[in-house]
Amino acid sequence: MELFDTIGTRRSVRFFKPWQEVEEWKIQMILQSARYASCQGNCNSTEAIVIDKRTYPEDKFEQIVECASPFNEIQLRQAPVIIAWLINMDAWYKELIQTFQVLFPARAITAAHGWTFKHLTEQTYPRLMSFPKDKAEDLLRIEAGQAIAHALLAATELGLGTCLLATGRKPTEFPQVLGTPENIVPIWLMAVGYSAEQPGQRPRKRFDRLFHSGEYGKPLKEDKDVRKELEMEGLIQPMDPLPGREEELKHLCRMFGFTEDMPDMPKDKILEMYEEDSPYYGELPPGLEKRGV
Repeated sequence: MELFDTIGTRRSVRFFKPWQEVEEWKIQMILQSARYASCQGNCNSTEAIVIDKRTYPEDKFEQIVECASPFNEIQLRQAPVIIAWLINMDAWYKELIQTFQVLFPARAITAAHGWTFKHLTEQTYPRLMSFPKDKAEDLLRIEAGQAIAHALLAATELGLGTCLLATGRKPTEFPQVLGTPENIVPIWLMAVGYSAEQPGQRPRKRFDRLFHSGEYGKPLKEDKDVRKELEMEGLIQPMDPLPGREEELKHLCRMFGFTEDMPDMPKDKILEMYEEDSPYYGELPPGLEKRGV
């Protein structure tokens, strides 16, 4: 795929083909993509545990399922591979001086920006080491997000489906289940496998509600020509529900032995999304306003 098409094609997959294994070389490509994401001071604090359910102890996997939200259990059980994404706090507090200074001989930074080895060791490094743990963790979570985004797009490029899964049911037990030391902060699980569904894009807030021109609250106007170009490039794609989407979901639920019922939502709440002051005004496909679910 081209980049814009890959971005537009990525989905959060909630039904996988449990019978189709994921090739190891594809997992390697996903992780390599994450490794080269942008990171402050070249710290590379984002790590991961690859959980291949063919070889992972069943009792340990059940403990992982218990930590995840009930809404995520199906994805965990169906996806052949689960990646547990982690932050290594030692990458900041113990290794940053090494990972930062390698940028000097690599010629990634120059004195034109004020960088000298003396400045790094006597000013920058001590200041960064003074950050409290929660502040440093906030920074590293942002960088982990960038690495995970690379991984999601790489998986899409390789024809795989993915879904990020929270572990909010037992967050304090999750590190113990994974067996991580105190310097490691588990943040997300990612289900990886071949998608059993073919959904369209999901609704997003309209452009002028998200982006501002010069100052906050002054909407940046969407360029319709750019939008048309991105539709041609595949970044903006037909939105769910695609024709036959409801039938597809019911078929999958029937095949896997789940309820075929759709979630409930009052019709008046659907109508509100089509009003001019709605953040989804102009973004939703026609026809939803005629139904209650």
